[in-house]
Amino acid sequence: MVGSSTSHGGALSRALGRVDFRVALVAAAVVASASAASAQVELKTYMDEKGYLNVRALTCAQLANTYQEDADFLGAWYSGWWNGHLKRHSINVARTKQGIHEVIVYCKANPDAKVVDAVDAYVKKVQAGGQ
Repeated sequence: MVGSSTSHGGALSRALGRVDFRVALVAAAVVASASAASAQVELKTYMDEKGYLNVRALTCAQLANTYQEDADFLGAWYSGWWNGHLKRHSINVARTKQGIHEVIVYCKANPDAKVVDAVDAYVKKVQAGGQ
């Protein structure tokens, strides 16, 4: 009896193993296709032949398609750029991090917009007391 029970248990275990393997294959295929559909690129992809990035021409789609550390880097650069235009010589770190986050979220929702326009909208929101 015990041998018979173990034999059925082994068959069940093998069958479940095949099901688990199939589920894992399907899950891996879904993850791979999702990654391919939204593949991230390095920031240097958008640079000209001399290594410059035209920050006024950069689109939200381009920003959203870069790696997170590149998006954060650009966010910090844009913050400094705008603060320079406003003749400010200090930084509110928490507000800057929040602003970078909001610009990235805006850009993911509005891929055709220019990043400078997204930053401008955020700056105006802060100046109007919305932050």
